[in-house]
Amino acid sequence: MKKNMKWIIAAVVVIALVVLAVVLFGNGNKDQQVSAPAVPTVAVTQVADPTQQPVADATAAPAADVTVVPADDAAAAATADPKAVMITVNGTDILREEVELIQSNLISTYAQYGYDTTDETFLSDMNQYALEYAVQLELMEQKAAEKGFDQFTDEEKATIEAENAANWAEIVDMYVTYYGGVTEESTEEEKAAARVNVLSMLESMGYTEAIMLEDAFNSAKLDRVEAFMLEGAAVTDDEVKALFDEYVKQDEASYKEDIGMYEYMTQYYGQESYYTPEGYRGITHILLEVDEELLSTYQTLSAQLEEKEDAIEAATTTDITVTQADVDAAYQAIIASVQPTIDEINQKLAEGVAFSELVATYGTDPGMEQEPEKSQGYPVHMDSIIWDPAFVQAAFSVDKVGDVAQPVVGSYGVHIVQYTRDVPAGPVEYTADIQLALHEAALSQKENEQFSATMEAWMAEAQVTYSQEAQAMMGTAE
Repeated sequence: MKKNMKWIIAAVVVIALVVLAVVLFGNGNKDQQVSAPAVPTVAVTQVADPTQQPVADATAAPAADVTVVPADDAAAAATADPKAVMITVNGTDILREEVELIQSNLISTYAQYGYDTTDETFLSDMNQYALEYAVQLELMEQKAAEKGFDQFTDEEKATIEAENAANWAEIVDMYVTYYGGVTEESTEEEKAAARVNVLSMLESMGYTEAIMLEDAFNSAKLDRVEAFMLEGAAVTDDEVKALFDEYVKQDEASYKEDIGMYEYMTQYYGQESYYTPEGYRGITHILLEVDEELLSTYQTLSAQLEEKEDAIEAATTTDITVTQADVDAAYQAIIASVQPTIDEINQKLAEGVAFSELVATYGTDPGMEQEPEKSQGYPVHMDSIIWDPAFVQAAFSVDKVGDVAQPVVGSYGVHIVQYTRDVPAGPVEYTADIQLALHEAALSQKENEQFSATMEAWMAEAQVTYSQEAQAMMGTAE
């Protein structure tokens, strides 16, 4: 079966991107951090849309009826031949150039994600994965022919051709815009010439509308194979709820006694958490801007005093003469600079004006203009690591919901904070949005497992013959 080499390139890029996503974000474990092993341990199908594809486990050599082709001097000399047969799958040959193309594109893709592509172990594993991917791709091609998935009605062909023509036109237009030297002042003749040049350049690179159309039909064909492999995959509401409950348990175990880790993972890393530790308050605040010179003076004196105190504690000499009185004076100078505004705010609070209205009138923090922070406040814990310590201190200086703390000087100005609410601790609310997101995650996992099982069954039934070189690449040659 003759394969289009550009199609193989596109397939491999999709493979590597999805493999990376699986490695980085875990095999169904939401708490797995970005600490990928040196080499990914899963393979995927190659189809048109990489955001919707299942993953197949290809960590082991095929459990097929494997025949090893003995090596001799002539065979050893043939290893450099791009047309040399590396694998035969049910009578169809996979050539050395096809395997090398998969391998080189896998390596190029992984290099973009910071992998050390010179590492011998990495390169050895890429050899194995390239062979495994090649077998899987060939099995999907053969299954497509067996099931008639490579046959399209005239209407289906017309749809694919129209979409391909639109995509090709978009690509050409993009190249003309960015590489054709065309400007708004360019004449129609110059634009036409630029288009001719771009088409010539793309063709020299091996890209034409016809090749792209062939790839589009290949993608559509393998989409059908994938759909066949995933028939019957479904997730029940009970399974989704069970997944939610499991995530709650994981997060409670991870974060209940570790506020720093909770805030690091949710705020810095952006991970969803299904459990909220106890002790969080919703804090809204009015941030008053202050004179930069006054703020800088206070921060400098504070740093110098801390350095002096550290030196005294360590029993080392220091020529720093700053005192606590100097720092306090600088602090009070900042408060005094905005005291008229503070008095105005306090007067309005006494008159019954809602704190939220005062935030909108006097505040300068853009975060207080967005929901849910605008109405619910920032979640602040006494052990928080992500907030200015002065802000945290003010947040816990009052005892009752609704109380407004005394103004404090922080890193960005003067804060007037209100204890707005208690953040509910424990499992987060099982909302429709969460249920939908977890349903999609659970379905994807089930599809991955079904895809893997189906591929393993096909490989077990296949007649696969590996050349001696292929066996050596897989580390199984005798």
